[in-house]
Amino acid sequence: MDHPFICIAGKNNIAVDVLDHVIRHYGKENICVVCNKTETGENTFQRSLRKFALQNKIEEKTLEEIYEIDDLLFMSLEFDRIVKPHLFKDARLYNIHFSMLPKYKGMYTSAHPILNGEEYSGVTLHKIDAGIDTGDIIDQERFKIGDRDDCKALYLKYIKYGTDLVLRNMDGLISKKVIATAQTPYGSTYYSKRSLDYNDLNIDLNQTATGIGRQIRALSFRDYQLPKVFDITIIDYRILDSRSSSKPGTELVRGKSYTIISTIDHNMVLYFDRFDELMKACENGAIDQVKDICSVQKHVNEQDKNGWSPLIKATYFNQTDVVKYLLSLGADPKVKNRNGTNLLMYAKEAYKRNKENTLFKLINRIGVSEKEKDHDNHDLLYYLQKEELTLEELIK
Repeated sequence: MDHPFICIAGKNNIAVDVLDHVIRHYGKENICVVCNKTETGENTFQRSLRKFALQNKIEEKTLEEIYEIDDLLFMSLEFDRIVKPHLFKDARLYNIHFSMLPKYKGMYTSAHPILNGEEYSGVTLHKIDAGIDTGDIIDQERFKIGDRDDCKALYLKYIKYGTDLVLRNMDGLISKKVIATAQTPYGSTYYSKRSLDYNDLNIDLNQTATGIGRQIRALSFRDYQLPKVFDITIIDYRILDSRSSSKPGTELVRGKSYTIISTIDHNMVLYFDRFDELMKACENGAIDQVKDICSVQKHVNEQDKNGWSPLIKATYFNQTDVVKYLLSLGADPKVKNRNGTNLLMYAKEAYKRNKENTLFKLINRIGVSEKEKDHDNHDLLYYLQKEELTLEELIK
């Protein structure tokens, strides 16, 4: 298919996956990327657009360089700059916004819907005009916000549904066969950069228990921040049936891993973040400590800045009992680090050091495939050959 000059501008998995789709379906000709100002060229908890573009020999341009391109299709996918349509010579400009427009224009769409108790959110594909998220709507996808979804969980839903929304409309965008509808002014809301202060992570305790829980969820994004109460980092909470009789914010009981406080209405338990302690216990095979910490279920599938989860840590250090226990709690065997290294690859590393293959066979049996590739496009078989190992040796 002939196509216009396509520019993917933005960051993270949504930009990488859309670029990958464009390459596979339309080839590498007449394609470029524009990266965000914060782009480092390294994968974090999301993939790097610059790194992926370099791997695939896709040219990176500046925003100013694409203004003069004829017949340009510009896709803004978490792009960090305001796009001014009048500066482009000949372009169709589109954006994915993480909300069901016209609601939640502007900033912090992973926090405000939670703070406001919304049951649903969604993603919107729209034209870029001179306003802020005010362009005509092409398509939308609505989804439910889970009762315990935190800021990161909601963000990851935006990435998933936003990517799907772009891909199902890509042929129409390229062939100019999409229909756009003007946004209604009714129900429209907007939040500026000043609407939240992430320099202050302390929870306002002069609220109902539900309101405090929403604050905790709205601020919980381990890669960036976690909320605090009494200057202690909080990972989760539980609202109790008992009514509060003390002043809101009064600490009633403090244990090793929790505090119980009063609120406007009901008492609640706030659980302390013990993730670093858990990761050390997984490394050392301290199963009793793992059980104690994982009594707060939220710890089980958390990941550190390198994408390591407790399950990855226990697998890498060949702690079979810990691995089995974490799996029994619902630890995700499909977990990957920030470079796409999967659990079977970590089990291979454990085998290399210990010459014991129980974990490798277990993880292979529960469905992690040796053919699954990392972000460098290498699978386990590639690494086995490179390290002079065989699959038969690991599964015998």
